Amino acid sequence: MNIRRVLLLQKAEVLQGQAETVRHHLERSLPEAEVVMAGRPDEVPEGEVFDAVIAPTLPWLAQALDRLGGYRWIHFLSAGVEKIWDMPFDKEGVVLTRSSGVHGAPMSEYALGAMLHFAKGFDRFVEQSREHRWERAWLDELTGRTVMILGMGHIGEMVARRARAFDMRVIGVQRRPRASEAAERVISLEEAGAWLGQVDYLVVCLPFTGATRHLVDAAFLARLPAHAVLIDISRGGVVDDDAVVGALDAGRLRGAALDVFEEQPLPSESPLWARPDVLLTPHVSGTSPHYMERALDVFARNARALQAGEPPVTPVDPEAGY
Repeated sequence: MNIRRVLLLQKAEVLQGQAETVRHHLERSLPEAEVVMAGRPDEVPEGEVFDAVIAPTLPWLAQALDRLGGYRWIHFLSAGVEKIWDMPFDKEGVVLTRSSGVHGAPMSEYALGAMLHFAKGFDRFVEQSREHRWERAWLDELTGRTVMILGMGHIGEMVARRARAFDMRVIGVQRRPRASEAAERVISLEEAGAWLGQVDYLVVCLPFTGATRHLVDAAFLARLPAHAVLIDISRGGVVDDDAVVGALDAGRLRGAALDVFEEQPLPSESPLWARPDVLLTPHVSGTSPHYMERALDVFARNARALQAGEPPVTPVDPEAGY
């Protein structure tokens, strides 16, 4: 594939601060290509043909693509692409790739930070500091604790490596298990049930598909020890939010760090708000000042492969849904 024209779609407010970074990376990876940027659908050049389109899963993505005369490849700036299947734009015969791997560092750091939050009780001491209270307490440690990681893709592997550095026992769960240097063992989802009773921390980093919807439900959570902590950095809908509330209310779960939810923004009336046993964040675990450059590096790797007549490096799998 010859890549001569590239269109970047991004929210105008985001593009404003990233335009130079984007242009620098694209000129380095495709020095002969013309690069066009659009921050709104009406900025997309109507009727023109582009070899490559780079875009997040914007609400107006289909509207923008509909203005074009044609496109051969779409590279998504996110790793998760579950939203695209409901978007009415032409996917037939179009190469689809995603920015797999860009979230590994920030999301794995978030997962370890969440474990430390519950092990060390930082929130308690922040509150005591505000109230000028000196109250000592016995704290937990991560050394020797067992973490189960649902989803051993790039993010899960990074979580495993960081957990191993804390001398934790790591059990990975994968659709098609493969060996991991960081995990003690990697098992299938069917085998996971037999191990849930040994888990201290459950980290969920699965994509959202029809097969993973509400995978972590009330029955799944009921098999965890009451002292276990749930850490959800997957996609909204993989974990049943109502089941989490039920498990916490019943004392069957020690706590939860939740970065994604079935409905986002999380409604103000949600029972997950203002709970001392919940660390709640607004879908920020994957954010990083290095995000765009990493996503464009993935784009560049795919561009090199396609220009050489090879398969893309990070293809979207329509059958798997991601």
